[in-house]
Amino acid sequence: MRHKSLLFIAILLALVCASLSAFQFEPLVQTFDVSGAGATKTFTITNDSDDIIAVVVSALVRTQDGEGNEVNSDASRYFNIQPSRILIQPQSSQIVRVQYRGPRTVTRELSFRIVAEQIPYSQGRIASSGSMFNFLYVFRASAYVLPSRVQENVQVSSVVDNGDGTLAVTLTNNGNVHQILYDCEIRIRDGEGGEVTLSGSDALPGISGSNILAGMSWTKDVPMPAGLASGSTYSASIDYDFDIGAQ
Repeated sequence: MRHKSLLFIAILLALVCASLSAFQFEPLVQTFDVSGAGATKTFTITNDSDDIIAVVVSALVRTQDGEGNEVNSDASRYFNIQPSRILIQPQSSQIVRVQYRGPRTVTRELSFRIVAEQIPYSQGRIASSGSMFNFLYVFRASAYVLPSRVQENVQVSSVVDNGDGTLAVTLTNNGNVHQILYDCEIRIRDGEGGEVTLSGSDALPGISGSNILAGMSWTKDVPMPAGLASGSTYSASIDYDFDIGAQ
């Protein structure tokens, strides 16, 4: 009976998901200039469902906390979004124009999210069907305002033995643009002459392939590798493929 119940739920979910009002939001990365034609970018919302949908578009400031988690706050003063509240007909698209209107002098990259969020619409199938499921889609695009000169400088600022089989590795982005740490390698040396090179998501969880925003510093715990003395004083360096074109 339990297996039959699980099968019924799976089929029900599949049927509900197939009938949802879905949409697409593109592109997911945009780079803005501080002025001129490059200060305005367009996004496209495509309603690929058979229902009218309602979407609200907004902007958020994007920073990171000490553990690398994203932190957001309102960014409405930085952008003019037209239109910001939209009803989109079935099987149609809507262009949204987003204009940067923040500071004209940018020495360090500004990072934002442009968020397209579906909201309940009283005439739509989801609101009127009485379904116990109500899935609403949200897309979060990356938006960056670049400085006139790009400087890359990510460093390992500290490595500390946590005493629990892990190392606390702190990275600091002293450059002025975000960096995505593709093919990341961190070379760690202890005070007794030991040295290891760590790479890949298993050895560097939360670091390999991550995005460290300009001016941010955060710490991730990684497994203590064999070949390093525990409780030592460590020094480290980082190497990765330079890429600011994503996330």
